[in-house]
Amino acid sequence: MRGAVGWLAVAMTVMLLVLCAAPGDRTTATAATAAATAPTTSTAAVSPMAQTGPRNIITRLQDTYITNTDTADHSQRQVLHVGTPDNGTTKYRSFLSFDVAKLRGVRITKATLRVYNSFVSDCDAKAWMGVYPVTQAWRAATVTWANQPSVGAGKGAWFGLGHPNCPDIPNRTDPAASNGIQRIDVTDWVTSWADGTLANHGLRLSAREDAGEGYKDFCSMEPLSSDHACDADYNAPTLEVEFDAGATPVVSGNAYGQTYPGGSPAARPALEFLDSAAPGTWPATGPYQRWLPDAEHSVLDPTLKGGDWAGGTSHKLRPGGTHGGQVLVTGDGPSGFIGVIPYPSLAGYRWAVNVGDPNDLHGVEMLPDGTVVATFATRELDSGVAGGLAVYSKAQGKPGSWSGTPAQALPLAGAHEVLYDPGTTSLWAVGSELLKRYDYIGGRLEPGGSWPLPQQAGAKPAYGHDLTPVFGNTDRLWVGANGGVVQFSKSGRADCYTDSQGTWPLPQYVTGAENRWCTDYPNRSQITQRTLVKSVGNDPVSGRTLTTCAGGCPETQTKPGSNTWETPTVRFVPTSGAQSFASSSPEDRRYKATWAVPAYQ
Repeated sequence: MRGAVGWLAVAMTVMLLVLCAAPGDRTTATAATAAATAPTTSTAAVSPMAQTGPRNIITRLQDTYITNTDTADHSQRQVLHVGTPDNGTTKYRSFLSFDVAKLRGVRITKATLRVYNSFVSDCDAKAWMGVYPVTQAWRAATVTWANQPSVGAGKGAWFGLGHPNCPDIPNRTDPAASNGIQRIDVTDWVTSWADGTLANHGLRLSAREDAGEGYKDFCSMEPLSSDHACDADYNAPTLEVEFDAGATPVVSGNAYGQTYPGGSPAARPALEFLDSAAPGTWPATGPYQRWLPDAEHSVLDPTLKGGDWAGGTSHKLRPGGTHGGQVLVTGDGPSGFIGVIPYPSLAGYRWAVNVGDPNDLHGVEMLPDGTVVATFATRELDSGVAGGLAVYSKAQGKPGSWSGTPAQALPLAGAHEVLYDPGTTSLWAVGSELLKRYDYIGGRLEPGGSWPLPQQAGAKPAYGHDLTPVFGNTDRLWVGANGGVVQFSKSGRADCYTDSQGTWPLPQYVTGAENRWCTDYPNRSQITQRTLVKSVGNDPVSGRTLTTCAGGCPETQTKPGSNTWETPTVRFVPTSGAQSFASSSPEDRRYKATWAVPAYQ
């Protein structure tokens, strides 16, 4: 089928792009020489990981427990029981099932059943439990001990937590860190379900039924609002499936909230994780995972989300820095939400604030020390300039106590995006007419170099929109603007501007800066066919370049209720050959699309 977001960071072979930035005198070095000796790096990528969720491609179908002591319907209970609490007098088994039909055709690497174990009867040792594939159909509302379905050969698992003597400790803002979370490998069964070689009737959980030390409780698929742990959606039974190793996911905010079958959950805009290996499957499968800052994703503070969440304006995967692990850094202009979200769990948050100012927030970045920088296109942060950078400390976004007042503000007219540079410990930002570098010193940003963006025809401003690394070349940055697409050389060591091919930037606006504004990248004729570019970036694995454009380009969304900066379409350009277009729905309302790469460069 596809490829998209992953459980573990996997080092991938990088397709090295032929780009310029070699040492040498710019008056004598040629672009070809520069490209041949360009600094290159191998960038770690992630592979797709789909997990069960109400808006994801793997969905929960049903669960229940049965007992030898009654024939009641337990399908709406909030806890699943397994084993015996009284040495065999009362016995429990639990059944659960998931829909994995949309995984057909994927290359599954690993599949895990994630459960939250809220109680065991024996704290002194890990208690045994068996997991079995069910081989007959069943219904949660009518299954009983007498009519329970048969099972195939199972596998054992040994774990357990319980209370009051060995309590589980749920983590409200980072549910994946709760000690009650347990995982069981079910790769072979899920693979067989997905490829159709094994009928998918779900799983049975059972334990020793002659001794009480094997008794366990698990959170069910029915959340319990008053429970100390089972009120969290993350703690419901879940499949985590890693697949299509090596295919970098695409992440894109979508302000179009599609209607879900049966009307539940409610249609909402979301940040979507999409397959990049086969975009043609998007209309049939949709995103393999969606995220938004709501209670289902353990963002429980309602003051953070704001009232007009629109799917996300800026979104990047990053090394977690002082937070550890990996994180998703995202900001949403219409709602003012900025968050640092654990990845790949996408549950809870490490840091979050709300900055207000609907539609003015455009870009976000997290520095390794936890500092977050945001760009605003029109807010007067300093010196009466319309637009600028706002700096927020790690302490300002602490869960339970946040402040949206910047710790530092710097002016930059029309500021749209920011990018941290680990090589120089500096920050780059793009505005309407300038690309600027800021030095990060003692927890504060200090203005560094500044480079005017090449103007458009008629001496119009370029109006910069996006700023991303050129993966494979640490000297280069992608710049997306109203004018189109160009690369910037941070070092300026050699001329890299060639024929403009009649598109931006035109020679008359690059004169004197031919060593900075670079047009010598592969397949440029395809990449520069669009103006009004909202996002641009290349995949370190396949080398493809991804762009979105709107506001007058051919892909602008024109449906009633949409905005001029939105598009239903993501464009892919390979290193050679023709471009292609992908859309999961003609109703989609996207601003940016980015590659899910947890690296700064």
